[in-house]
Amino acid sequence: MTSKNQGTYTNIKIDDNNRFLYMFYAYGSSIAGWNHCRPVIAIDATFLKSKYRGVLMISVSKDANNQIFPLAFGIAESENNNSYEWYFSQLRNAIGSRENLIFLSDRHQAIANGIVKVYPESHHGICIYHLEQNLKRRKVKSEVIKLFQSAARVYKRKEFDIYMSDIANADKKTYDYLMEEPPKRWARSCSPRRRYDMLTTNIVESMNSVLLEARELLMLRMMDLIQVKLQHWFYERRNKAEGTFYDVSCWVEEELKKRIDLAFTLNVFPIDSWRSIVEEEGITFLVDLNKRTCDCFQFQLDELPCIHAIAVIEKRNIKKSDFCSHWYLKESWLKTYERQIHPVGHTDSWIVPESVKSQIVKPPDFKVPPGRRQKKRHIPATEPSKITFKCGRCRRIGHNRTTCIYSPALHPFSRKHREE
Repeated sequence: MTSKNQGTYTNIKIDDNNRFLYMFYAYGSSIAGWNHCRPVIAIDATFLKSKYRGVLMISVSKDANNQIFPLAFGIAESENNNSYEWYFSQLRNAIGSRENLIFLSDRHQAIANGIVKVYPESHHGICIYHLEQNLKRRKVKSEVIKLFQSAARVYKRKEFDIYMSDIANADKKTYDYLMEEPPKRWARSCSPRRRYDMLTTNIVESMNSVLLEARELLMLRMMDLIQVKLQHWFYERRNKAEGTFYDVSCWVEEELKKRIDLAFTLNVFPIDSWRSIVEEEGITFLVDLNKRTCDCFQFQLDELPCIHAIAVIEKRNIKKSDFCSHWYLKESWLKTYERQIHPVGHTDSWIVPESVKSQIVKPPDFKVPPGRRQKKRHIPATEPSKITFKCGRCRRIGHNRTTCIYSPALHPFSRKHREE
C-alpha cells in the first residue's frame, strides 16, 4: 500500500505474544487532500461482522462540495481508552494538527479521553442527534425536543438563551440534564470554533452504511473493498470538479441560488462602499462585506454569504464567489482530489521489505461465541421504524389484516371482532 500510494501512513500494533491488537492506515491522497477541507473531523466506530469481530474506526470530513471525504481508518478489538488513545496518536502522526481543529463524535467517553490526551489544542463537539436520542429515551416531550433542536442550530447567542429559557420553563429536569454537557460542545452559537453545517456525525454513519458489505469480510479483503470505493470516489469527484464552470463547487452554487430567491424580498439601504442595512420583516441587519459579517451571524460562522449578504451583493452587482471561504472554491475542490488512489495489485508484484517479512503477526486472541453472528445493529426504541405494514385485506398502509377495521369481512382475531 505504501509503495503504490506515496505518502500513505500505516501502522500495526501487536502484543507480547505477537498477536494482533490495532491497525491504522491513511492513504497519502487523503492526507494531502485533507489540507483543502474544512478543519472539522467526525469520528466514530462501527462493529465488524467477520470471524474475529472487532470495530472499524473511521475519521471523515467534508470537501468543498459538501461530500464525505474519507481521512483515516483503524481496527481494534473494541472501543476503549487504550484503543482510541492509540488511534488518535497514529492520526496525529499521519495528518498532524491544524488551526481551529474541531472533532465531532457521539458522547463515548473513550473518544473524549483520547482527544484530550492526544489533541489537547483542539475542540471536541458532540453530535446533537445522539443528544436528541438521549432525550427521547428519557421520555421528554416532543415540544421540548423541538426547542432543543432550535437551540442547538441557531446562530445567535441571544436566540439560544431564549430557547433554553423556554426549555427551563417547560421542563426543568431536561434543562438541567442538557446543561450538564457544556453548551459549547453541542450548540452552534456557543462553540468556540466554527462547526459550519456539521452539527451531527451523520457523515460517519453514512460511511458505515457504504461499507456495510465490506465489514462482513476479513481484514485484508475489507481493506481491498475500501480501496476500490475510495479509488472510485476520487476519480469521479476529480472529473466532476474539472468539468464545472463555476468558481465554487456545485453544492455551493446551488445553495447560493436558493438564497437568491429569498434575498429578492429584502430591502437594502447602503451606508458606504462596504456596509449596508438589510431589512427583513421589520428587523434590520448590518452587513459588512469587507469583514464578511452579518448581524444574523450565519455569514461569519458558515463562511458563506447569508441571504442578507446576498441581497447586498446582488444590489452592488458583485461576484458572490468573492465572499465565499476558500474552502468552498473550485480550486480547493480540485486540490482535494488532485492525487489518485492506486490499487496494490497482485501479491506476486509486491516488493516486501525483509523487516516486514520477518515480522510475525498472529490472529487476535478471540474466542468465537456460539450462535449466529450479529450482522445488524440493535435498533433502539427511540428510532423511528423503517418497516411499513400493508394490510392484506384493505391494502392500506400502517396496519396488518389482524388489526384491520376497514374490511367488511372481519378477521376472527381482529380488534373490531373482539369488541363485538
